[in-house]
Amino acid sequence: DGHFAVETAAPNVTATAIVDSCNISSISGRGIVSIDGGLATVKDCHVHDCAATGIYVGGAGSAATIQGTDVLHNGYGNKRNPRRGVARGHSGVYLEQGTATLRDCNISSNALTGISAVSADNAMLDIRDSDLMANESIQLEMPPRGSISERRSISRDNRINPVGMG
Repeated sequence: DGHFAVETAAPNVTATAIVDSCNISSISGRGIVSIDGGLATVKDCHVHDCAATGIYVGGAGSAATIQGTDVLHNGYGNKRNPRRGVARGHSGVYLEQGTATLRDCNISSNALTGISAVSADNAMLDIRDSDLMANESIQLEMPPRGSISERRSISRDNRINPVGMG
């Protein structure tokens, strides 16, 4: 689509982005996108007010390592162009396929879920020591129960609450 602030994806090479101590927002779509085997490292950033998902990981071999980062107020859409705008209802972090590792993050006040990991067989989510608060739907959506992805995924020592701020 071309509607994101930072993207890691490239044919025939491993695209890599290291984003450190940055303030990221997007009025037209997603904040950070790691697709098609891309690798993203996000450290000490503030990913906020993206019209769509704050951080998106999709595609086999794609990965994001996120540490000490706030992912806040994402997914509320935009009103700039009613015919081609972004609809409200996206997550803070969306893991479609690949691997997402989060440490000491604050995932709060997003329009849909805080974190969603949706693939039954091609996702691994490892989240520890993080706050997930006041997201409008589910705070943490782990991979489907009983799936290969669920067995690979870890949620440990997190503060999860439907109200408040991390």
